[in-house]
Amino acid sequence: MVTPKPHKVFLEKEMETLLITLHAKALDSRSKNTILHDKKAAEIASLIDYDFEKVNGFGNNLMVIRAKQLDTWLEEFLERYPNATVLNLGCGLDTRVSRIIPPSTVRWYDVDFPEVMEIRKHFYSNQNGYEMISSSITELDWLEQIPRTNPVMVIAEGVLEYLTESEVKELLNRITSFFPHGQIAFDVMNSFAIQSGKESLKETTGAEHKWMVDDVRQVDQLNSKLKRNAAVSIFKSRYIHKLPLKERYLYAAMGFIPSFRNMMRLLSYKF
Repeated sequence: MVTPKPHKVFLEKEMETLLITLHAKALDSRSKNTILHDKKAAEIASLIDYDFEKVNGFGNNLMVIRAKQLDTWLEEFLERYPNATVLNLGCGLDTRVSRIIPPSTVRWYDVDFPEVMEIRKHFYSNQNGYEMISSSITELDWLEQIPRTNPVMVIAEGVLEYLTESEVKELLNRITSFFPHGQIAFDVMNSFAIQSGKESLKETTGAEHKWMVDDVRQVDQLNSKLKRNAAVSIFKSRYIHKLPLKERYLYAAMGFIPSFRNMMRLLSYKF
């Protein structure tokens, strides 16, 4: 239940970056051409005492498109497996569970650092079918809290870039060993994107991207159980057409330049 008074937020490094994505989704909800229709994000942002101007300029529309594509893949999975388990890794203040409104047969787990969950608990509470888990996603023992019998859909939005490749590999191996089958969807950034935004990100939040992916075949080789379903350039997403005309033209042009086209890709794997 949302409390009536603003909450002062003290986060740093990768934890602070959750406010970038929250801000992007809140701005989108107030747009006449909204893509996510995420009123819950706008509500949460309005109750947080934080200088959101600080995190402007990090590609707000691209973050919204990223979220929409991941939402779409999740909705398709839940249509096929209405009794699925959903893991939302590094959830931050993401409101995906409110946007999707999963069937009552779904068991949904949001996972993030304890410091983040203390903030999240002002806006969400554990209930039947929904649970918040306070843990770094690299700890991995948090998985023992989750039943492993049902198909699983794992979402990692704007998260894995902050891990090393070895940490990503260990996480993927743990997930595919723990669950019998499912899907995992996440985004990756190339070295051009990471180097271009490195100083701005560090100056704003102190965070640092660690995992660069210039060739998605690098990801394919991390885990033999994973079979790629899709690799979508953010600039080639079908949701680009929902943006204002000027931005559609800009992103279309960027999509013809290889280093720009592959700045961020959305990947979906089954196992």
